[in-house]
Amino acid sequence: MSARSSQSHTSTPSNILEQVRQCAAAVTRYPLDILTEHAQLEDELGIDSVKLAEIAAVIAREFHLPPDRMPRSGKARTLGAIAEAVSEALHTEPAPSLHVASVGAVVEAEGGTGAPVTQELLPRVRAVFARVTRYPEELLTPHADLEDELGIDSVKQAEVLAVLTKELGLGEAPKPSQRLRTMAAIADAARALLPAPPPVADEGARAPARSAPAPVASRRGLPFEGKVALVTGSGKGIGRVIATRLARAGATVIVNSFHSREGGEKTARDIVDAGGRAVHLWGSVAQEEHLERMFAMIREQLGGLDLLVCNASNGLIGPFDRIAPRDWDKAFRTCITGTYECAMRARPLMAARGGGSIVTMSTSMSQRYMHDLGCQGVVKASVESLTRYLAAELAPDGIRTNCVAAGPVHGELLGMFPDAAGRVARWESATPGGRLCTADDVADVTELLLGPKTQRVNGAIWVVDAGLSGTVDGLLPAARAS
Repeated sequence: MSARSSQSHTSTPSNILEQVRQCAAAVTRYPLDILTEHAQLEDELGIDSVKLAEIAAVIAREFHLPPDRMPRSGKARTLGAIAEAVSEALHTEPAPSLHVASVGAVVEAEGGTGAPVTQELLPRVRAVFARVTRYPEELLTPHADLEDELGIDSVKQAEVLAVLTKELGLGEAPKPSQRLRTMAAIADAARALLPAPPPVADEGARAPARSAPAPVASRRGLPFEGKVALVTGSGKGIGRVIATRLARAGATVIVNSFHSREGGEKTARDIVDAGGRAVHLWGSVAQEEHLERMFAMIREQLGGLDLLVCNASNGLIGPFDRIAPRDWDKAFRTCITGTYECAMRARPLMAARGGGSIVTMSTSMSQRYMHDLGCQGVVKASVESLTRYLAAELAPDGIRTNCVAAGPVHGELLGMFPDAAGRVARWESATPGGRLCTADDVADVTELLLGPKTQRVNGAIWVVDAGLSGTVDGLLPAARAS
């Protein structure tokens, strides 16, 4: 019986679950410790149906199952459920006779693994792979096939080899003709090109998978020079604009995103390309484990925090009678619990630096009625109340807390409203001056509240909606507005 066939009939559910978790980590680039058996893939981890389909495809290849044997997205709500489906499929279908390694597993051919690996060099090779690919190091085992098992294509491999060549001071890069399929082979090839054995890499001092930049150096004339700022939910929209503006004003910006990971990474890259300082930090403010990791990184790698913008938000847009308990739970965990937890974790970091400033984000419709904004309107009213309490509680540590309550802002969010074009037209006609606000208008006020010119402003709710909330027309449905 082949190794693969034997594995398919002897794998325990726990072994299958571990392989499923490894596959999910390889596709999503999430840390393995958050990919738990019962975590809700969409609600807790932000894995949408498109990304789930990618994971399912990798798992199907991993276990040599046809795609139709994988559970549909409606039933694949947790990795545990996926593992159960895989286990059932493995025990009801004959497995092909192939010798295949699981993601991250070590497989040796009968003739052995070839030339001995230079153990002193291998940790450095793994560290470079982790930094360039952003894979967790536990996946990067010495004999895992880089392309077939880890999905690291030839372009990314060439990028890694270029970095490795520079870091090791090699006269030339290991040649692709040597069929460098594993990190063990690359370490051996690099060893052969070294003029002398390299020093042993210090495990404790090894660079993390994604090293963060040091706080921005002082630049004369910039209001936030030397400051460190965290902007949650800054992968797109208003958060992206605020993060960019703070970086332009001299701050080292921690760009945070969860659902829009690619957008967050792009925001950070754009800031750096423009000459600023930024690092992307993935995570959900609604998940305690994520917050622990995020603030540990801020403390250990950036040394503290001066500015916090709680922009991450969640809330159903639609008719009031369609709001489900799940919608309320998601909105409160993100907007209330997430804001509170971020502020309380920021407190000691700010206090150690002599104080700081926090801005929360609300809507100008929290004190008014706007059709289809019931969930967000109610929850954001709670954000405003929380802001006042934070202002009083944190003031002894020199921390100010204020809130920006924005009205409808041109951008992606407006397109989520039913009859968006008609709504925008009514809102603009009802706004004194005839123009809605932009994200830059909101960023203007946010930057002002964070800065030194508002030192005596604390616990305030500043409305930024061009006067729309002072009117009635345009806030109700068209039939009622008439």
